[in-house]
Amino acid sequence: MKLSSYQNLRVPNFSVHALRGLLEEADLDWRTALANAELDPGAVDRPGGTIPARKELAFQLQFVALTKNRIDLWLRAARAYTMGSFGIRGLALTTAPTISAWVEAGVSSDISPGLMEIAALRAPDGTVTGIEFTYPGAPEELIPFSVYRELCVIARTFTWLHGGPFPFTRVDFPLAEVSPEIQAFITCSVHCGSEALRLWWDPETSNQELPFGDAFQHEAWMKADGEILETLRATGDWPDTVVRTIRAAPELNRKLANVAAVLRVSPRTLQRKLELTGDDFAQLRDKTLGDLAEDLLSNTNHSVARISRTLGYTDPASFTIAFKKWKGMPPMAFREASQYKTGAGSKSSSDGAKRRMSR
Repeated sequence: MKLSSYQNLRVPNFSVHALRGLLEEADLDWRTALANAELDPGAVDRPGGTIPARKELAFQLQFVALTKNRIDLWLRAARAYTMGSFGIRGLALTTAPTISAWVEAGVSSDISPGLMEIAALRAPDGTVTGIEFTYPGAPEELIPFSVYRELCVIARTFTWLHGGPFPFTRVDFPLAEVSPEIQAFITCSVHCGSEALRLWWDPETSNQELPFGDAFQHEAWMKADGEILETLRATGDWPDTVVRTIRAAPELNRKLANVAAVLRVSPRTLQRKLELTGDDFAQLRDKTLGDLAEDLLSNTNHSVARISRTLGYTDPASFTIAFKKWKGMPPMAFREASQYKTGAGSKSSSDGAKRRMSR
């Protein structure tokens, strides 16, 4: 993922939350780190929250600066990244029937908690025989931490999927040396100084059935993950697909860059596709968020603060301003009006029934 694209996204806050917790446990200055990254502690600790990716990147750089040469903390950070961190795609990965299926699913989209590119390593006959991580857009000072993180995450995940120590045959390590602490995760030979992180295994290992895999569930979760794309391919309706994407995760997909990432196109391509149909992303987004807000205010008892968080607003006041722009009145006034209409309609129906009964 290009740095320019990444910094325009909003991302889940779990990465910063985990790193902030490690700094606190190690008695390192996490408060200054958050302040330097322009992050509000409340946004970091809110379950299910999102933050701008540029601030996630800024905090990761703060974390690396505070934990220089603390490989133990880097490996503990890696343990915070589970397949559950990646939503529906994580469920697809967890249920993969073979390592080959896992790799194919993993490289089909960006599941990473930062800047990286993932590729499958293949034998001459096409069989998957490894996985590769490169960091073309990552700041230089972040790469060592990222390398240890990816190595640990893949080793732990594959060991769990395999039901025992995974039979890696070789690791190419893109740093000058490797910490002995990595031996807790990797027992094969490690070759330092490569241009990318590569984990290798024998080709036959890729197609062995995994003890916890489930081909049916894997296919179902892969289908669920790709539903929006399938709809787009079937209809070619870009405006409708954008609306579906926003509705599926309004807290994440309020920005053009996030929607473009979901649809596997560049932001410029998405903008151009919408222009061809006479649509504007901001107008589609506001219409979608307004309709969602209207539904939540009319049909739930959720507080305005909760609804604002659901729609991706960290501040209820900002949501109120936006809602007044969409609907011409504040959220609470809209809720009261919708309840009055419902009540008036019910009373009218009841009075009509009474009159009919008295005849």
